[in-house]
Amino acid sequence: MIDPDRPDFANHPAASGRARYPYERQTEQVPVIVSILTAFFDTDEVFLETVQSVIGQSLQEWEWIIVDDGTTDEAALARLRAVASRDPRVVVMRQPNAGPAAARNAAFRLAKGKYVALLDSDDLIEPTFLEKTAWFLESQPAFAFCNTWSVTFGQQELLTTTGFEWGRAHVTMNSGPPHSLIRREAYAAIKGFDETIRLGHEDWDFWLAMADAGFWGHTLPEYLEWYRRRESGRYAQVVAASDIDRRFRQYIRRKYGRLSSRFPNPRLRRGRPYETVPSALPFDNLLAREADGRRVLFLIPWMVTGGADKVNLDWISGLAAGAARVSVCATLRARHEWLPKFAEVTPDVFILPNFLHPTDFPRFIVYLIRSRGIDTVVVSNSTLGYQLLPFLRAACRGVTFVDVSHVEEPHWLNGGHPRFGVGYQEALDLNVVTTRNLRDWMVGRGAEAGRIEVCYTGVAALPLVDDPAKRLAKRNALGVARDVPLIVYAGRICAQKRPELLVSVLRALAERDVPFHCAVIGDGELMPLLRQRIRRYGLQGSVSLLGTVSHQEWLDVLAVGDIFLLPSHYEGISVALYEAMAMKVVPIVSAIGGQPEVVTPDCGILVPQADSEQEDYVLAVKRLVDNPQQREAMAAAARRRVTTEFTQEGSRTRFASLLARARELSISSPRVGLPLGLAIESATLAVEYRRLTTPELVPTGIQRFLAWARTYKVGRVLLRMRWVRAGGKWLLRTVRGTGG
Repeated sequence: MIDPDRPDFANHPAASGRARYPYERQTEQVPVIVSILTAFFDTDEVFLETVQSVIGQSLQEWEWIIVDDGTTDEAALARLRAVASRDPRVVVMRQPNAGPAAARNAAFRLAKGKYVALLDSDDLIEPTFLEKTAWFLESQPAFAFCNTWSVTFGQQELLTTTGFEWGRAHVTMNSGPPHSLIRREAYAAIKGFDETIRLGHEDWDFWLAMADAGFWGHTLPEYLEWYRRRESGRYAQVVAASDIDRRFRQYIRRKYGRLSSRFPNPRLRRGRPYETVPSALPFDNLLAREADGRRVLFLIPWMVTGGADKVNLDWISGLAAGAARVSVCATLRARHEWLPKFAEVTPDVFILPNFLHPTDFPRFIVYLIRSRGIDTVVVSNSTLGYQLLPFLRAACRGVTFVDVSHVEEPHWLNGGHPRFGVGYQEALDLNVVTTRNLRDWMVGRGAEAGRIEVCYTGVAALPLVDDPAKRLAKRNALGVARDVPLIVYAGRICAQKRPELLVSVLRALAERDVPFHCAVIGDGELMPLLRQRIRRYGLQGSVSLLGTVSHQEWLDVLAVGDIFLLPSHYEGISVALYEAMAMKVVPIVSAIGGQPEVVTPDCGILVPQADSEQEDYVLAVKRLVDNPQQREAMAAAARRRVTTEFTQEGSRTRFASLLARARELSISSPRVGLPLGLAIESATLAVEYRRLTTPELVPTGIQRFLAWARTYKVGRVLLRMRWVRAGGKWLLRTVRGTGG
């Protein structure tokens, strides 16, 4: 899946190196869910990429009706015959050349599916396109069709976020890409495409005909469509024929001008108190599985920059590198900037709020478990995941359930997700924690010790920069003098990481003439306070605020760092701590959570939380600054410790073995599940809790603006600018404050 912040237009769904969808359908005796309609005329080798994107769909209950619209190229015809002979779901029919509108209508007359999908013969769709759009139409009955954000590639490269939500603007502009999933009855109601339109724009007329009949659609906020632009394509022909284009626009305005005052406006259905949670599945999509391969589903809140998310990604990568097939469900609406990273590992990734009403979250998860033959579900930091456990156990007998906890959060929900791990332990086959400290914390609150296992997170082998010239160049780029110790602070700028304590320590160091420069990496709600304190204490020349950076940029800073300073209020074991130690940066961190399990006196300094804490940090930094030889010895010991005892490969292996143990426990000592009726009521309460506690993070209007801005390179650059982000946060607080 494309990364909108760093788009690679060559990394399309059929590109080599892409994670392929590994499943095939289990049986041929299932009704067709989607009929894919494609007009074909002399399409060259790129058609094979389209074939690959269709064959690799996560929804496998499709038929593909390809209408050969008078192809004359023998090589193209041979490709068609080869595709049809390869898969019985592919049907090829031939007609004299009549144009794409007539070809699509001819395909529709043969279609058996509940839904029809429009796909051109040279375009591509991401693996989950059919499945997400079909489920959206099941979940939102007010809409007649559905598409997604799109990627234009080939002769032109563009990210497009305009779609059906622009409504009546479609009377004056064609913003509905032809790749869409449509309710069969809606297509039939308007009698399909206007076959008199032969040179482009037949899709524009089609969507406005839908609107004229009272139907309209929705655009999902994910880049799941790839629209190929070619010099020989019909779009180029239409653009070249400017007079034809102008006259067609006039024709559209005359034919559909009345829509300006009566355009259909279906709305996404909103949650209502104690709304019924359905349990019946709308369709089956049973996929074959290997005899010995594990299939794992991760329930997570989001895919954002953070330690827990990096651990999830790490363990999923380890499982996927073995025999396991992994699916991922994210339960919260957010800016999932790490979605492309997860999609690199597994294409089976679902952000539930993007395409489902919350009442459909429970049954979709059940559908996914049954469809993929999931044997193990991992709940990681997902409140909804915990609350749905009784329902999932009742609906999916024989499945193993595991949770993962990283840190107790004393100021959130009486301990946060580990508290859920204690409360829901009897619905879990195994609890996995990342520190011994957290295991003891849970046992102290009533958890059964024998069902809790520790799996430390690990760090990959990170290369050092030993070349003095390269180190000097990196330090110069940061504005740090050769002999000045570099302190690195990294993490979300929030209350947990205590940036106000950091700046107080730096102020005290400056007052004692201790030489240093501090690089602060990260962003968060307390960034304005941190800036204010830095200015007040005159530390602008000694502190660099680098904001959110890429992982490589973070490693580049560590490569020339000397001290890693993180005075967190609470912590499990910071991923940044592992990486700092691996890069020979001496840690000075809070003696909290599991950090004393990693940081020993020979490789770092632990600072207890006490009244003298600020002074203790100051003295610890001064000690390392004044003793460079001791600092060097501790740095070497730090790297040695994490690269031998806390390795990424060891962590992955341990986690996989714990999933196997959980599976054995679920068979030998199974947990008792609720009756299904009571479990459905439990799911109803979970969805109601979500409705009351999870408002929309960003109002729809602002979502549209952000999506539009990310369409263009200049917009993506602007959104990364500090003053733009600060202004956006102020605007969001203002809008929320007025109930917008």
